[in-house]
Amino acid sequence: MEGLNYFNELPEECVSAILSLTSPLDACRSSLVFSTFRSAVESDMVWDRFLPSDYFDMVSRSLTPLKFASKKQLFQCLCNPLLIDGGKLSFNLEKSSGKKSYLLSARALSITWSSDPVYWCWVHMTESRFSEVAVLRTTNWLEIEGKIKTGMLSSNTKYGAYLVIKIRNGAYGLDSEKAELSVQVGDDHDQAWTGATYLFGNPDRKNNVEHLRSSSRLIEVEQILREREDGWMEIELGEFFNGELDDVDQDVKMSFKEVKSYHLKGGLIVEGIEVRPKQLILITSPSSRWFHPPLDPWRILTPCGRNFYRLIIRRFCPD
Repeated sequence: MEGLNYFNELPEECVSAILSLTSPLDACRSSLVFSTFRSAVESDMVWDRFLPSDYFDMVSRSLTPLKFASKKQLFQCLCNPLLIDGGKLSFNLEKSSGKKSYLLSARALSITWSSDPVYWCWVHMTESRFSEVAVLRTTNWLEIEGKIKTGMLSSNTKYGAYLVIKIRNGAYGLDSEKAELSVQVGDDHDQAWTGATYLFGNPDRKNNVEHLRSSSRLIEVEQILREREDGWMEIELGEFFNGELDDVDQDVKMSFKEVKSYHLKGGLIVEGIEVRPKQLILITSPSSRWFHPPLDPWRILTPCGRNFYRLIIRRFCPD
């Protein structure tokens, strides 16, 4: 598009204002397309818009001090897991969108009988970001619950909740009965998901299926433990949509339980429950911790970014 050349003639302040109305992904990619964008994308004006409004609160709650010289550097710092609230909670921003994610540690969860060393023990594991994780010794009542406030999350965002675990060699009883999964926002049954799945067993088992139910639909999804990039495993508990932040601040209740069979079970290691945005584009490169430019400069923008620039061109650039 010839109109794109006019972006190189815009004042840097104007370019920064334009970039601040896109997304972190589109801003970084735009700097690879237009020469004048390369300095503008470093502007605090741009990255202040991408940071959450409560970023200063997150920085003050950090377990370790953050070092940054610009808003872009701060954004990059917050894209890495940050321990807050005495190390019981991990917070980070999603790189491409700036949306919030949290991992509630096992200590921040309600785990039945976790304070009794007969049933559970607490140990340090070097592969965990937290100081300790919960290890199931033996129990016939497995119940794990977590809560998070909707006001802590990004608005107008679809979230998924995931139980983050490992399974020890010699684990037993975890596949004797399907575990019940649920996610509910406040008392709104339209935002209530329930399901059932085998946690540990033969992945080829035909009935190893999760049933997610809401008030209006039934979805069947093959449900197996999935390996994460950090070396842990996860199983999805459900999903929900977080609306406008000016709505009533509600509890999101997430649970995993198997309390029907009364079979003894053991060998489960619980790191926590993660709440993160769903359906996001993650792009990495061996040469860059951020975004890797494809060959076509225009195609590297997301559809939303391309539409935004088309509107700018029509408004400010001649035919």
